[in-house]
Amino acid sequence: LFRSRLWLLDKDIEQLKRAIKYYGKCFKIREDYYTGENYAQCLEFMSKEEIPDNEEKIYFKIEAKRTREKIITILSDSILEDSFDTRVDKKWIYATMSNCFLALENYEKAKEYEKLFQTEEPLDWELETFSESKKQINNLKTN
Repeated sequence: LFRSRLWLLDKDIEQLKRAIKYYGKCFKIREDYYTGENYAQCLEFMSKEEIPDNEEKIYFKIEAKRTREKIITILSDSILEDSFDTRVDKKWIYATMSNCFLALENYEKAKEYEKLFQTEEPLDWELETFSESKKQINNLKTN
């Protein structure tokens, strides 16, 4: 997240490339939703950059989509586990599911998981973080 935030602040493309590299490695090894969501977001940012190779832009877009689909599969499986209700990261799982569905333009599912996130009574900073991610996704869709 640190490198992607640096890119958001100064638009240094090298920061974004590094973020993609590190988040991508981590997600491929650990398959955790946090790095996966950041990886997908950075890929989408890169797909909007001025890149001479159009095929590369398409790759970034497709890889972001596939990553989000994989996150949804991973998290859907964890939600079905008997121990899910005792997880301390339950609200973030819901938030991530909502954001992934939003990015994949499944607005009904995005709303469903956003409501579940809200039922977990997130703190102000958690709401702000979720809202900022949602805003970034919506901005990527309009640009």
